[in-house]
Amino acid sequence: MTVPTALWLLVALLASAFGYPGETTPDLNIYDRADADTTPDYNIYDRADADTTPDYNIYDGGREDGFQPHFTLQNARAEQKQNFTVIPLPFEETNPDRIETGELFQKDIILTEAQRRAMVLRKGLASETYRWPEAGDGFPRVPYRFADDEVDQDAVRAGIAHWEQHTCINFELTTNVNQPHLRFKKKTGCASYVGYLATFSTGQDVLISSGCTSLGTVAHEIGHAMGFYHEQSRPERDLHVHINEENIKDGKERNFEKKSDSLVDDKGVAYDYTSDMHYSGFGFSNNGHLTIATVDPRNQELIGQREGLSHRDKHLANLMYGCIDKWMGKCGISSDPCENGGYYGKNCACVCPPGTSGSSCETLEQDYFASQRGDCSLKITSPTTVTSPNYPSNYPYGLTCAKWVVAPECKLAKVTFTAFRLASCSAGWDKLEIRTNNRYDGNFYCGTDIAPGTSITSTTNEIIIMFYTRSNTESGWSADVTFVDDPNCEPPTTQPPTTQPPTTQPPTTQPPTTQPPTTQPPTTQPPTTQPPTTQPPTTQPPTTQPPTTELPPTEATTAPPSSPRCSLDSTATGVAWRSPYFGSKNYPNNFHCGLVGSAGSPYMTTFKLNTFQLQWKKRRRCVDFVGIQIPYNRTLKLCGSKKGAVAVPNLNLNISFVSDASKTNVGFDIGITWQKTSCHRVIELTEDDATGVIRSPRFPKKYKKDTVCEWWIKAPNGKRIQLDFTTINLRDKKCVNSYIAVDKSGSAEYVPENSSLFCAVNKSGSVISDGNGMNVAFAGGKKKSKGFSARYTLV
Repeated sequence: MTVPTALWLLVALLASAFGYPGETTPDLNIYDRADADTTPDYNIYDRADADTTPDYNIYDGGREDGFQPHFTLQNARAEQKQNFTVIPLPFEETNPDRIETGELFQKDIILTEAQRRAMVLRKGLASETYRWPEAGDGFPRVPYRFADDEVDQDAVRAGIAHWEQHTCINFELTTNVNQPHLRFKKKTGCASYVGYLATFSTGQDVLISSGCTSLGTVAHEIGHAMGFYHEQSRPERDLHVHINEENIKDGKERNFEKKSDSLVDDKGVAYDYTSDMHYSGFGFSNNGHLTIATVDPRNQELIGQREGLSHRDKHLANLMYGCIDKWMGKCGISSDPCENGGYYGKNCACVCPPGTSGSSCETLEQDYFASQRGDCSLKITSPTTVTSPNYPSNYPYGLTCAKWVVAPECKLAKVTFTAFRLASCSAGWDKLEIRTNNRYDGNFYCGTDIAPGTSITSTTNEIIIMFYTRSNTESGWSADVTFVDDPNCEPPTTQPPTTQPPTTQPPTTQPPTTQPPTTQPPTTQPPTTQPPTTQPPTTQPPTTQPPTTELPPTEATTAPPSSPRCSLDSTATGVAWRSPYFGSKNYPNNFHCGLVGSAGSPYMTTFKLNTFQLQWKKRRRCVDFVGIQIPYNRTLKLCGSKKGAVAVPNLNLNISFVSDASKTNVGFDIGITWQKTSCHRVIELTEDDATGVIRSPRFPKKYKKDTVCEWWIKAPNGKRIQLDFTTINLRDKKCVNSYIAVDKSGSAEYVPENSSLFCAVNKSGSVISDGNGMNVAFAGGKKKSKGFSARYTLV
């Protein structure tokens, strides 16, 4: 999102926090759409001020490449504090249905008119005309360019490097726009055409929006451009997944079509749950239930991964483009020696699939899918206790777990819950699905829907428990698994042999196998209880519970009291952060909560004040406030009634809400979004590329108002970075509104002990990193100036 031109309003500086006499009028990159009577009045305080600074620890989720931006929610009341994370929905669940060129097919495919008419679906396009042609060296060549300045170039380059690493396809940056090529641009959503389109003589679009910048998602869109459709479109998909047609939104059924073998070119590569081209289970759902369920429920966790190309994705791409034959010729062999789904690679060695080993992948150690599943998906055939991972501590975020319970013959599976606490149903983050009479769809539970002591019994010999999480907010659940007699089942009987006198009849023995059992198979067994859709879980009285699940009657119906907490909900463009009880009553007194933003690369962050009504100032000081951290450990305080938005240069920051013991008010609803601009970049230094320049946008011309930037500069291990400012031309002498912060530690936290701060009082300067990383944050403020120019050098 580009911050629109708006009326910048004066703000007040609490001078005592910095020891300066008098008052200033900092703006801190705040714009407001309201009239002057709602002018923001923001204060700055130092985080060292223990009297006014809530104590929030920085959450570090790791900052390696591909680490997705997210916010961690912190709720606290008195001494109780809870930290948790919420991850965004998969891009295919938030992607728009339409873009400028028309309706998207399967959420992210742009079809040509010919393709739309033919609706030809396959994992790999069969026609060779859709392959990118070879260059003079005999290897496929894909020209590409960046069609606008807004697209995340670092993310695109990472996706391209991933494809080049694992295939023989070469991508080449071009300035020639009059040839078929890929045009990477930032538009609404993520989308691509499929395959090489020779008739698109000025290029074909690949759309990479701010929600599509993970490695796996960029690789997914490039996969379409290379000729891949979605994995679940393959004709044999019904052997591997079940489509819950009743859960699909009206009008979206065609997105689940499959085609015949005659239209498919899978090159003999088997169906792959782990494919980067496979969608997750909830796409196009009309009720929050699965639309795609795996035949083996334990494999549900594998579909929809966006970590990068799977082994079988790489294998198919290399077969489509003839890479394996080219590599074998280069390495001097005539046939592929690799077994068990392996293939011959560019390094003249076999590339082996998961679950195999040996120089020719000859040792099969484990099933391809089983080797990639986590520990929380199990098949259970005997009585036991099952729990959410980490129970009774909080469960992790990003889980899909399956507990597949299979009872012995003539038994029914029964689970009795001893604890159940998930994120609130209104948040929609985490849910437990229980399937009692349908292998592919069940009832969903969240919050405290299931009271301790509740038992649920299957109508067949199977019960499947599926656990999905996007947060790590709560302690989860525990349940005892037992087996009970099936009242409608009679065990098979064996006819004893009858022996006739030997003189008249040879003995004839009735073999047990000829006596048909009287038990109906599970698929035709009529249910003996009402399914959960029409019968809520029933709580067994304590006298009928096994000793391990016996509970006092009051515990079966009484949930722990709910304490006030801030809420954090995913939106199509970011997250929505709200004060306790927002929309129903005023926020409480003596409360504090917070957020911690984390990302693995530079992002700007925008806080849109959809609703903001807190207690007004007392003695020119905010007492109820939202505090937004800015670099160099300073905090922007917002109180009273506000409109507009706040933009800051970075995403690794803390945000807090604090109320005192006096008045309360309506509270706040703040929309938080993050994006990469053309000056939010990661710069990788090498011995051959050891120096360069970073500048404020438009330098030496004046930058635009409210400009914010952040650069992460990385050097090889054992090296450091020297940053020399040749020009600093800013307007703020107190470094409040316009400033440059340099984090010498490379942690992107900008704490004073590891950082330097520059503004109008500085005309030049030099900084050397402590290690092999350095971060630079720039805020331009309301008043335009030339900005700065600095040269970085590997030392």
